[in-house]
Amino acid sequence: MKLFKLIQRLTNASLNSKTIILVIIFIVFVRNLDLHYWKSENRIINWDIISYYAYLPATFIYHDLTLEFLKNPKEDFSGKFWPKSSPVGKPVIMTSMGMSVLYAPFFFVAHWYTKLSDFKADGYSAPYRFFLIMSCVFYLALGLIFLRKLLIHFFRDYIISIVLIIITFGTNIWYYVTIEPTMAHAYNFSLIIIFTYLTYKWYSKSTIGLSVLLGIVAGLISLIRPTNIIIILIFLFWDVRNLNDMRSRLSLYIKKYYLILIILAAAFVIWIPQLFYWKMQTGQYFYYSYGNSERFFFGNPQIINTLFSYRKGWLLYTPVMIFAIAGLYFLWKKRRELFLAILLYFAVHLYVTSSWWCWWWGGSFGLRAMIDIYGILAIPLGYTLYAIFSLRKFIKIPLIIVISLLVLLSIFNTMQVKRSIIHWDSMTKKAYWAVFLRYRLPEGYYDMLEQPDYEKARKGIQAVKE
Repeated sequence: MKLFKLIQRLTNASLNSKTIILVIIFIVFVRNLDLHYWKSENRIINWDIISYYAYLPATFIYHDLTLEFLKNPKEDFSGKFWPKSSPVGKPVIMTSMGMSVLYAPFFFVAHWYTKLSDFKADGYSAPYRFFLIMSCVFYLALGLIFLRKLLIHFFRDYIISIVLIIITFGTNIWYYVTIEPTMAHAYNFSLIIIFTYLTYKWYSKSTIGLSVLLGIVAGLISLIRPTNIIIILIFLFWDVRNLNDMRSRLSLYIKKYYLILIILAAAFVIWIPQLFYWKMQTGQYFYYSYGNSERFFFGNPQIINTLFSYRKGWLLYTPVMIFAIAGLYFLWKKRRELFLAILLYFAVHLYVTSSWWCWWWGGSFGLRAMIDIYGILAIPLGYTLYAIFSLRKFIKIPLIIVISLLVLLSIFNTMQVKRSIIHWDSMTKKAYWAVFLRYRLPEGYYDMLEQPDYEKARKGIQAVKE
């Protein structure tokens, strides 16, 4: 009875979304301090981050973006740079430089601090790792602020507060702002939200300033991960209900062609350093640095595996997002002008994500590539919550309990991944249920795992269902 009254009070409470953001950021900040991963040389700047980050120390500490200094190193650079060989035989950083652009302000603060301290100013000592973690906290805060600024146009404040809590703690973004905070996903999450907010403002009042900002943000989004250029679907189809709206939209673009050119020019300017870097190191302005061994198989998308697989299924390891997908129905009923843009963007992102040769996206918690679009999916999620709160109590309360339990499950799963109870790439149905809600490994656990065949995957050969 007490639990019922508490839930009733919470559902009727006027939660302050600004306070919720402050609390979330405080929790994320304290959690990172508690984990103190910056003290470990083997964390923070590792795996993909080695390439994301390489542009900064190469340019501003070793003053050689060609990486020629690696041929005759004056110090041990093992594990610090992972270049590939270009067609002309020069070393080339595998990823584009978008993440380095976002890391840069925090890198410069760290570099300034190390020069005033006893730490080594080599780009890799503890202060650099600490400030990179802080960059994630900052961009998460920025993303949540702009998410609130967007949602405030559609929902009451208590709905926004609950959406912010669910997105942060009920999904695998919690893992990627604490356990692996320097991966690209929280940064993409924030930039995509900012782009969507600027799109909303641009169609309300198209100005040169907003056009420049849209171009800059679009350039950064694609510079981090070029396939994320599909965010343009949000811009093209925002506030489009039908064919007549599309005709009106085309007329608007023709009338304000100079603003479209400004958007494109601003995005291109962001890409100029990358194009010149590729030209310098590869002889080509446009270069696919992953090579033939890592590619998309658009004719064989692993959509079912991406959504439901025990290995990495998005909805299995982030089940609360089922309510976001359900919200597409309510979006269609209540805000049809948003439906087409969000549905198309979600569908194309899912298709592209599931077409990557490594559809499970390597070692990770859940389907990490889906984190990028959580800000967009926050809108249909909000409409699902709105519908739930409009129901009678005997239906509303159980649904709220289910959502709450799914948020808690995600938090618990994050703790399991941290302890390697949920394996990073080899989960099976048997292993999943053997560790479900358990905080210790059962006997024979490793025999239940099934490592994916990476070599077959590179050739586009996938299991029907994993």
